[in-house]
Amino acid sequence: MLSIAKLFLISVPITTFLYIFISDFSNSDLKNVERNNNLHGNFLHITDFHPDPHYMTNTTAKSRCHGHSSRQSKPKHMLKGIAGSWGATATICDSPMSLINATFEWLENNWKDKLDFVIWTGDNSRHDNDDNIPRSPQEIFELNQMITEKFLKTFANTKKPHKRRGPRFIPIVPSIGNNDIHPNNILPPGPNDMLKILHDIWDPFIPNNQRESFLRGGYYYTEVIPKKLLVISLNTLYFYNANTAVNGCKYPGQPGTDEIKWLNRILKKARKNNMKVYLTGHVAPRRKQYTRSCYKKYGKLALKYNDIILGHYYGHSNMDHFFFIGKNDNRSDEEVILAENREDCNLCDQTYAQQTNTQQTNAQQIMSSNLDKKNKGNTIDKYLDKLLSHYQKVPSGKKGSRKRKPNPHSPSHTNTFLTPLGYTQYFINLTEANKYPNKTPEFQVEYTTWDDYNMKDLTVPSWIQLARKLANHGLKGSLWKKFREHLMVGTRSILKQKSRKIHHQDCIYTKCNAKGPEDYLVTEIES
Repeated sequence: MLSIAKLFLISVPITTFLYIFISDFSNSDLKNVERNNNLHGNFLHITDFHPDPHYMTNTTAKSRCHGHSSRQSKPKHMLKGIAGSWGATATICDSPMSLINATFEWLENNWKDKLDFVIWTGDNSRHDNDDNIPRSPQEIFELNQMITEKFLKTFANTKKPHKRRGPRFIPIVPSIGNNDIHPNNILPPGPNDMLKILHDIWDPFIPNNQRESFLRGGYYYTEVIPKKLLVISLNTLYFYNANTAVNGCKYPGQPGTDEIKWLNRILKKARKNNMKVYLTGHVAPRRKQYTRSCYKKYGKLALKYNDIILGHYYGHSNMDHFFFIGKNDNRSDEEVILAENREDCNLCDQTYAQQTNTQQTNAQQIMSSNLDKKNKGNTIDKYLDKLLSHYQKVPSGKKGSRKRKPNPHSPSHTNTFLTPLGYTQYFINLTEANKYPNKTPEFQVEYTTWDDYNMKDLTVPSWIQLARKLANHGLKGSLWKKFREHLMVGTRSILKQKSRKIHHQDCIYTKCNAKGPEDYLVTEIES
C-alpha cells in the first residue's frame, strides 16, 4: 500500500492494494528551506510489497497462486479465488511482479520529481506459506535487491549525478521486516550475516556515519532535511515477541535494550539541535506484539520526546487506522483498564497520536463496553467495537499531562514549520484491474484527511478531535461507517460474501474454529 503525505504517511499491505500518502510542510519558513534544498513538501510511505516470483495467473488461491496443490492448511475463506493478472484480492496469495512493476511505473510517472523522501517499512519478500516452494535465504535477499534497484531507478536524478556515486536520488529510508530474514521473525543479536547482507543491499541508503549502528543492530537514522528533520529507522524485530532469538529490553546487553538506549541518545541529540523526528519501523508498538519491557520503554520515550516527534509510521499489519498510546508506569494491565474507566484518565492525558495503515492496539488495553451483539463472533467487528470504545475514552486534550505538558510551539501540537498537514491515500482496485489484463492499472484516491475527515492538520489535537468525532457519531454514524470502510480498503464486502458460503473451518492461527472471513487479517497482525 502506498501513502503520500503532506509531511505524513501511512501504509497497508500491497497484496490487496497500494497505498500512497502525500503530506506537505506548513508555514512560510518552508520557502527559505526550499530555496536551499529544492523541497516539495511531500513524502511517501510504502510497506509490505511481498513480491512473489512464483505467482501464476489463472491458478487458484488454494495453491497460493502457484499452480499446484498444497498440503498446508490455512483459513478456507482466504483460499477462495483465482489469480488475476494484477493480483488476487482478499486471498492468501502475495503480489505478482506485474503489480510491483505497475506500482513503480506509476510512482515514476506521477511522483518522481515531487517527493522529498521515502519511508519504506519492510517485508520485501513473499510469505513462507507454501510447503512445496519453501523460501530460501537467497530468494529473500534477491527480492530485497530487486526492490532496492527499482527504488534507485525510479527516484534517480541523472541530470545532477554525484561525482563518485553516480545518479543522485532522494533520501530513501528502509526498515527490516519480519519476512526479510530467514527464518522469518528470527533475528539474533548483531553483528550477524543477515544484517551484513541487508547492509550491503541497502548501501546506497545508509549514511556513512550510521553504518556501524546498522551492522550492530539494524537501526540507523537519516537527515532527510539537513539540520531540520530526521527519520529514524528502528529494527523492531528486537522488540518483537515472535523473535525468540532475543529477550526484550529488560536486561543490559540485550539488543533491544541497546537499541532503546541508542534511540534515547539520538532523540536527546535531536532536541538539543532543534531538529524534528519521524520514528519508523516494521512492527508497530503494541503490547501484543512487543515484549512488555520494550513496549513500556518505547512508550516512555515517545512521551518524553513528544515535542520533537512528528509521527510514528509502521507496516506489518493489514488495517488502516490510528490509535493512542499512554504511559503504563509500573501498573498491571488490570490497573490500566480500571484507570481508563475514570473520567480524569491520567493515562489518556499522556497519550500521543499515532497513524499507520497497519497499526493495531492491544485489545486488553481497550474497554469493550460498547460491543454490538449482532457482531458477536466476528473478529474484525469485535475489534472495531473496542477501537470505538478506545476513542470514546479520549479526553478533550485541554488539560495535558500533570507531569509533562507538551511544548505549545511544537509542530506536533501546533500548526507551525514542519507540522504534517494531511495525507492522501491511493489504491488500486484489483477486482476491476483484473478485468483488463492488458491494461496497466493506475492508482486512484481512496480518501484524504482534509476532505473525508475535515482535518486541518495532523497534530495530536487534530487526532484527538477526530477520535472524539468518531466516538460521538457512534457505530451507526456515517463518519464511523466511512472510517470502517477505509480500514480495509474496500475488501470488507468481498470477505463477507465469502463468509456466507463457509460455515466452519479450521483455524491454525488462533487454534480455534475461525469466527469469520476476517480471521486471517487479524491473526496475521498477531503473528
